Amino acid sequence: MRERDFTVVFAMAHDAGISYNRIAEACALKPERVSQIARGTAAVTALATVERIAGGLRIPGALLGLAAQPWEDTAVLSTEPHHGDDPMKRRNLLRGALAAGLTTPALAALTAARTDLDQTLSPSAPEDLADLEAAAESYGYGYHGQQPTWVLADLVADFTALRPLLTVPQPAPVRARLCRTAGQMAGMTGIVLHDLGSRRESRAWFATAARAAAESGDTQLHAWVLAREAMVPLNYGAPKAAADLAERARHAAGHRPTATATLAAAVAARAYALNHQSEQARTALAAADASWNAFLPASGQTHG
Repeated sequence: MRERDFTVVFAMAHDAGISYNRIAEACALKPERVSQIARGTAAVTALATVERIAGGLRIPGALLGLAAQPWEDTAVLSTEPHHGDDPMKRRNLLRGALAAGLTTPALAALTAARTDLDQTLSPSAPEDLADLEAAAESYGYGYHGQQPTWVLADLVADFTALRPLLTVPQPAPVRARLCRTAGQMAGMTGIVLHDLGSRRESRAWFATAARAAAESGDTQLHAWVLAREAMVPLNYGAPKAAADLAERARHAAGHRPTATATLAAAVAARAYALNHQSEQARTALAAADASWNAFLPASGQTHG
């Protein structure tokens, strides 16, 4: 607080179960900016922003080197039971908070009233989940000219954001989505580590990705993780181990022609070839070709 290190403040609040969207709403900031601040890729320097954060998160002004915040003296924003038990008192307190308009403290009072009830409703998908799913998808398109270590830092930061969402009870469909996103991010982390030459860490991340994918119930994701993991021993001179993993990936992918099934068969073919198993290599290569040729028309893509 003394150093106004909001990277730590936001990260701690998020670890405690407060989503970036709720922090943003309370502090009148964009969710993307809150996420960037929490990851340390953006900083808070403007005094007005510091004051909004102090009001939104109920941080006493003295801790941030500011004057006392309005709510510290008036307690007009309190939604504690001793106010909630008296509807007229609560109404008057809200009127007082809104008398100056839709100020940050007034908006925070409205947010507090809504979240008090929102928390009693049936659980739904966490607000951060859609953003994390979109992030996982974007990582699948490569480095976009960025250094692998930068991408790795972002990947692991977003992956870490999934943990508090997985440690609380979630409806089964929501948990499946969380596990799927975790599997995608862990798999991409394994790929980047492989590209950076860290074989041991890469295999460990692929193992985590496989567990997450298996729990999600997404067989194609599980097959993709196994196929990409097979590339690690393949590129480090262990074609037999690579072939075993690739065959597991082919089994997980099933018989339906998909991009993942094609990848698994292609990796198996290369592994068999390097292991001097020419017949198995030809069979796997033919399966990869057949899967790809069947997949292209179904997916709407063309050979060009």
